[in-house]
Amino acid sequence: MSPIAITMFVLGTIILVIGLLLSGSGTTSGLTTVVGQDLELFKKTKDRGIVKVLQIIMFLLTLTLIACGIMLLVL
Repeated sequence: MSPIAITMFVLGTIILVIGLLLSGSGTTSGLTTVVGQDLELFKKTKDRGIVKVLQIIMFLLTLTLIACGIMLLVL
């Protein structure tokens, strides 16, 4: 297995764990797209503290995972 594939596996696992940690916060859980619930994209939320930090970390890790996937396709 290539190092990029291993990195993608680790990032995917971390994103899944963060999504599960966020699943109890707010009306929309962290894994709404996986379970097919209604995701309110343009709703203003008042998330603060650790929830906001976890959301930002999950977003950045997802972007990194996508970038790794593109690199895997190119190489």
